[in-house]
Amino acid sequence: MVNDSSTGEEKILTVAKIENGTVIDRIPPGKSLRVFEVLGIDSNYPYVVALAMRVPSVKMKVKDVVKIKGKALTSKEIQTLTFIAPHSTVNIIKNFKVINKTELTIPNKVEEIINCINPNCVTNAHEPVVSSFDIISKEPLVLRCVYCDRLLKGDTLQNQL
Repeated sequence: MVNDSSTGEEKILTVAKIENGTVIDRIPPGKSLRVFEVLGIDSNYPYVVALAMRVPSVKMKVKDVVKIKGKALTSKEIQTLTFIAPHSTVNIIKNFKVINKTELTIPNKVEEIINCINPNCVTNAHEPVVSSFDIISKEPLVLRCVYCDRLLKGDTLQNQL
């Protein structure tokens, strides 16, 4: 429902279904633009993209929703979104039907998508190792590098993605 400022009436906002692509639902309000940035969706993206911000929600009060035609997210993209919009849902659409629905939850361990902030860490020394972090706390978010034990907090993490 959308409030029409000219009449004060609530109206239903309808966004067309997509045949193939991804719908990301239950994004925390204001995080959808960061979702676009991380997924590389910009003005050059060749297909329809729908963005609804601050949509009324029973579970969340308000949420953002993103529909991306022609894009099925990779597992790495989904893992990255977990740290931007935990508890969101990623729906992969094929032939107008949801073929896979994933609820994002912060894992106990994360590899590759985040770099260690310690310049002396082996992961930053051009060695053939993959960055790896254990999740120490999910709320507030705190990660620990398995190689150098450096802690990475949620606000710093956002700059790493």
